[in-house]
Amino acid sequence: MTKIAVVVTVYNQESYIGKCLNSILQQSYREIEVIVVDDGSTDLSSEICDQYAEKDARVKVIHQLNQGITMARLSGVKKACADYVTFVDGDDWIDEQCYEDITALNAFGRVDLIAFGMNRYYADGEIHSEMCIYEVGIYDRHKIAAQIIPKLFWDTANNTYGLDPSLCTKIFQRKKLERHIERLCKLKIHYGEDIAVLYPLFLDCSSFAVTDRCYYYHRIRKNHDVAPYIMDNMYYGKLYSLYEYLLESFRKHKCGRQLIRQLDYFYMHSVRLGKIKYCDLVFEERYLFPFDRVPKGSRIVLYGAGQVGQTVYSQLRKLNFCEIVAWVDRDWAIYDNELIREVDQIRDMEYDQILIAIASGDIAAKAQESLVQMGVEPAKIIRYGQI
Repeated sequence: MTKIAVVVTVYNQESYIGKCLNSILQQSYREIEVIVVDDGSTDLSSEICDQYAEKDARVKVIHQLNQGITMARLSGVKKACADYVTFVDGDDWIDEQCYEDITALNAFGRVDLIAFGMNRYYADGEIHSEMCIYEVGIYDRHKIAAQIIPKLFWDTANNTYGLDPSLCTKIFQRKKLERHIERLCKLKIHYGEDIAVLYPLFLDCSSFAVTDRCYYYHRIRKNHDVAPYIMDNMYYGKLYSLYEYLLESFRKHKCGRQLIRQLDYFYMHSVRLGKIKYCDLVFEERYLFPFDRVPKGSRIVLYGAGQVGQTVYSQLRKLNFCEIVAWVDRDWAIYDNELIREVDQIRDMEYDQILIAIASGDIAAKAQESLVQMGVEPAKIIRYGQI
């Protein structure tokens, strides 16, 4: 039986690492080695990991000074003995059938890379599943060139990734993976580490397998639309370093022209995305204020400062269609905008309607529920849907 090495990176995740390791050790497929890399934790994570190693011989723990996730992953891969390696972040977990189902594909020994889907976990009952966009099956070099490469990195039609960049939803041939992580460590790319490993590595693969299941559970700590990396003051500098790194890799490939075009579209999208930090208009072509549901001149509270909220706010400022009594967000403190306030302040306001400007139906439903619990009349709440 093929052994799979599972590298778990941990940094101050004492509240989550138990669930993570249990999900791996309770796999129905038993031929695994678990390499836990404690990347300089200062909480109880180190002790918890050691306790698991004492109870289960399949667990090995590496303690090291904090060096970041890429170096932590490299330490784990170098320690691995198995021919195939996968990753699980210390605050996430996996389905107990994951490795057994993937083994049933008969892909081990035949392919360099296996991909499966991800479940984004916001809360119990609030999970969004994202499967691979490619058809299930095994792809050889010719099929990769014809069916995967044209939208490997960036699907320009949908303005998003083709193959999701997360390393945690992939199983890799170990030697190829180690080589590409080592290269990344030498160049010290500090943004988009998964991207910088996955796509150059993929171009080094002669075979690829895709499943139709979502086995990985990624814990979303905050329900907002703005990722922390966008709030980083070094966002644009790091983005450009990533661009240059990928450009060098893509130029050498026979499909380089296609890949560079995808890279350029990704870069243009990412540059524009950075404006979210300043609550500037970013997705005006995708979101439109619901003029048919809100009477002109209404006093509204705008709930949501993510992509939809920013676009709606900009439209209303330009058109002077309604009076914006307040702009609120559950995570108001992360925004560099003094106009955005706490949701609780709604209690002391006078308004006609509250517009929940959130694209995700599940998250919007949670917001509506919390408003009703605060005493807001349901008739005054309008939930926005993505157009």
